[in-house]
Amino acid sequence: MSTTHLGKPMRFYRGFNNLAHSPVAREALGVALYFAGLVAYTGLKVANLYLEWGFVSFLMNLAGVLAVISIGGGMYYMYKSYQIKARPFWNHHQVGNTFVGSMFSLGAVVLGLIAIPVLSVMGETWGSVLVVASITLFIGLAVEGVGLISHAHYLNTEEGEGAAAHYIQCTTFGNTYYARNISIVVASILALIAVFVSESSLPLAIFAFLIAACLALGSSLVGRALFYVLVIPTTMPGAFFWKNKSFEEHARDIGLADMPQVGVVPDLH
Repeated sequence: MSTTHLGKPMRFYRGFNNLAHSPVAREALGVALYFAGLVAYTGLKVANLYLEWGFVSFLMNLAGVLAVISIGGGMYYMYKSYQIKARPFWNHHQVGNTFVGSMFSLGAVVLGLIAIPVLSVMGETWGSVLVVASITLFIGLAVEGVGLISHAHYLNTEEGEGAAAHYIQCTTFGNTYYARNISIVVASILALIAVFVSESSLPLAIFAFLIAACLALGSSLVGRALFYVLVIPTTMPGAFFWKNKSFEEHARDIGLADMPQVGVVPDLH
C-alpha cells in the first residue's frame, strides 16, 4: 500500500538499498516485517485451531513478537524521517506524540466499531470491550494533546520558518486549528463519560463513544492536513517575511513578488 505514491511502484525494492543511513529505508523495512509477522501469526493461529501442535503455537508466538518489535522500529524511524532541521515545523517530538497517540486512539475506534457490532450479533456481552476501547481512546487523545501543547509552546519561542508556520496556523487556518484542538478535548471528555456510565447506562456509553470516535477521526484528518500544508522549508527565503503583511503588499506593488526566489505569492486577481 505504501508503494502506491512512488513514481515507479514496481521498483519499491530499491527503497531498502540505503538501510545503513536512511531512516526512510529502515521505516519501510520495519513496516514490511510487521505485515509479514502479522500474516504469519494469523495463518499459524488458524492452523493451530486444527492441528494443536506445540511447535505451531511456538511459531505463532514468535511471529507475533516479530510483528510487535518490527512495528516499534518502523514507527521510530517513521518519526525520525520527519526530524529535519530544514523543516522546523516538523522537527519536534510532537510528531512522535501524534504517531503514538494515533496508534491508541484510532486503534480504539477500529476496535469499538468492529468488535461491538460483531459481539452484538453473536449475542455476547460487549460492555468490557467498550470500556477498554474508551480508555484506550482517551489515552491516545491525551498523548497527542500533550504533544500539541508542547509544540505550540515551542513554536511561540522559535524564530524563522517555524514561527511563520505557527502564525499562519493561528491566522489563515485559525478556525480549523482551534476546531481540531476543541475536538480533541471534547472527544477526551466523552471517552471518559463512556467509561464511567458504562455500568449504569450502556446506551448512553455507546452514544458517547460513537461521538468521541467521530471527533477523533475528524481531528486526525484535519491534523494531518495542517501538518503537511503548514510546513515552510528553510530553503524558502520569503518565509522570513510571511508575518510581515506590509512587506508582502510592497513586494506586489513594485513587482518584487514576480521573482520566485522572494517567496511571496503575487496578486493573481
